Amino acid sequence: MHSTVSDGWRDPDEVAHLAADRGVRVMALTDHDTFLGVERARSVAHRRGLGYVRALEVTTYPPNQVRHILGHGVDSRHPQLLALLDRTQAVFRRQTEAWLKVLEEQGIGRGLGLEAFAYKPTVMPGAVLKVLLQNGLMTEKDAWDSARKAVDFMPADFYAPIASPKEAVDAIHAAGGLAVHAHPGSVPDQDLMKEVLPLLDGLEVYTRRHRPEQIPIYEELASRHGLLMTVGTDFHGFNGEDYQAPKQLIDIRYLEKLGNRVQWPAVEKAG
Repeated sequence: MHSTVSDGWRDPDEVAHLAADRGVRVMALTDHDTFLGVERARSVAHRRGLGYVRALEVTTYPPNQVRHILGHGVDSRHPQLLALLDRTQAVFRRQTEAWLKVLEEQGIGRGLGLEAFAYKPTVMPGAVLKVLLQNGLMTEKDAWDSARKAVDFMPADFYAPIASPKEAVDAIHAAGGLAVHAHPGSVPDQDLMKEVLPLLDGLEVYTRRHRPEQIPIYEELASRHGLLMTVGTDFHGFNGEDYQAPKQLIDIRYLEKLGNRVQWPAVEKAG
C-alpha cells in the first residue's frame, strides 16, 4: 500500500483507515524508498486494532524493469538501509526537478504550487503526475511521456546510485527484515526477475497486478525456489480508485516467519 509520501494519492492515515474499514487484520505501508509515512500509518492501524509491519518498497536497478523489493519488518533507522534510500531519493529528486523545469518552460501547471515540491523531504515524478491529472492538464499517458522525455538527456550514469537487487536484499536483511519481490509479473524482462529469486524470502504471488492466468506461474516459481507466497494490493488510490482488500488470506507460515516483526496493538499497550 502506498501513500502521498511516495506516489500514492491518499495520506498515510487515510490508507490505514481504508485497510481497517475493509477488514484487513495486518497491514504494511510500503511507500517507495522512504519510511516517512510509517509512523502515521502505524498509529492509526493500532488505534483501529490492526497488526502492523514496518515496511517499504525498494527500487532497484534498472528502474524501468520494476524489480521492486519489499522489505517487511525492517528497522527503519538502520544506517545501511537509510544510506541506500538516500541515494535513490536523490535520483527521484533530480528526475522530478528535470520534469518540473520542462513543465514550467511549456507553461503547464502554473499557479498550482508545483514549485513547492522543491521543499518536500521526498519527491518523485508520480507526485507531480497526481497534480496534473487532478487538474485535467494531461492524460496519464501524455504525462508519463512528458516525464520520460524530460530525463532522456541524462548521462548514462544517472541511475547508477540506485541499488542492485542484491544490494537491496542485503540491506533489508541487515535491517532485520524479510525480502519479497513485489508483483513479479510486472517485470518486463522475466529473466531479470528470475535472477533475484535465489536472494529472497518470499514472492508476492497474490496481487491485483497479476492476471488470474499468471497466478499458477508464480506459485510454481515460488515453490521451486522455496519461497513463501505473500499477498499484496499495491494500492495507490490512483485517480480516486477505491481500496479493495485482498481476497487471498496470507499464509500462516509467512506470519510465523515475520514473528515479532508484526507489531500488535495489544502488545504495545501492555508495555
